[in-house]
Amino acid sequence: MSLYESKYPYMAKQAVERLKYLIGKKARFEITEKKGKRTYKQNSYLHALLGKFALEYHDTLEHCKQEIFKRIVNPDIFCYEVQNIAGKRTALRSSSDLDTKELTIAIERFRDYSSGKLGLYLPEPHETEYLQAIESEIKEYQRWL
Repeated sequence: MSLYESKYPYMAKQAVERLKYLIGKKARFEITEKKGKRTYKQNSYLHALLGKFALEYHDTLEHCKQEIFKRIVNPDIFCYEVQNIAGKRTALRSSSDLDTKELTIAIERFRDYSSGKLGLYLPEPHETEYLQAIESEIKEYQRWL
């Protein structure tokens, strides 16, 4: 299996040629878009929001992340069924498995949930001063999270 970068014209041409070849021989094939994984910046932003939420509602960061962010706000992104010898149970995807688009959607839903349901405004990514203040607050109360 080859990976082609369509931003390079020669690779795009190679991909088209390969596709024509597979169609010509009536082969079974799969075409999959490879999306970028979440970024470090996006991950830091998410943890700042989760930390602020946890501090405001006197909860642990882990509980806010697993139960509220994943199970309550974003079950369609994170929850899936697994079957084992004991029966079915719901498992959770790791946020590290998400691409940037999925994580952006999940974060926006969390911000909406926080402000709409609980009255807590969580900043947008460009509100750097507010995010820096949150990070300072989290460091101060780190032992409680």
